[in-house]
Amino acid sequence: MRGVNGDMRMDLKDIRPWGRCWEPRTKVITAFIFVFGVVSLNNPWLVLAAFLFVLAASIMMGLNGRLFSRLVLLIPFLLLMTLPLILGGGLPPSSDRVAFAALIALKALTSMAAMVVMLATQPLEEFMEGLASMKIPPVIISVLFLACRYALLFLEDVKKTRRALISRLFSPGLKSQSLQVYGELAGGMFIKSFDRSDSVYRAMASRGFTGKLPTGLPREITPKDLLISLVAVSFILFLIVAERVVII
Repeated sequence: MRGVNGDMRMDLKDIRPWGRCWEPRTKVITAFIFVFGVVSLNNPWLVLAAFLFVLAASIMMGLNGRLFSRLVLLIPFLLLMTLPLILGGGLPPSSDRVAFAALIALKALTSMAAMVVMLATQPLEEFMEGLASMKIPPVIISVLFLACRYALLFLEDVKKTRRALISRLFSPGLKSQSLQVYGELAGGMFIKSFDRSDSVYRAMASRGFTGKLPTGLPREITPKDLLISLVAVSFILFLIVAERVVII
């Protein structure tokens, strides 16, 4: 898997060395423990503290605006998720419904931020190698890796199509002609994707692909990796204990 193309690697030049060299297995386990801890919290102030912790960690790692750009994509889905909760009891919405919806949205935002920090601070192939060393079924790893690869190719096709439309003076909008162009493009990209997947599978099968991607040996876990994980896990455990003490 070390031989994948360069576009599979994330831009890690701005990531601090301690964040980039954090061993993938400990990073994945820490992220999932942190997310489960966030989900178990019911105090919005403690969830906000967890979000600020992730935000501070991302800044210290050197993510900066990259984290915010990915979280912005989550906002429309959060709105669609929380609106039924807020308006389910009719108008005007009750304060309890608004508070509950805000808590759910904040938990989702914090969990997403933790996942972004986990994925954006290491190359994709190292992440997959970490999963492989954790005895994740090879089929799941292959599906995840190929799905990420396809997503990159799909985004590249979208960029090329957009440049082609701009060069032809296409004006986007909700006019009938624009909608017709959108429909033709969507159909064309679907057919192209289907044909590409078939040709890629045939090419891989002819080269002896059996459904399992070759992976290298994971890096050795160092005391520094354990220390970083201990800080994050200790913080979320502190929030959980603090909530229980306050409730009692």
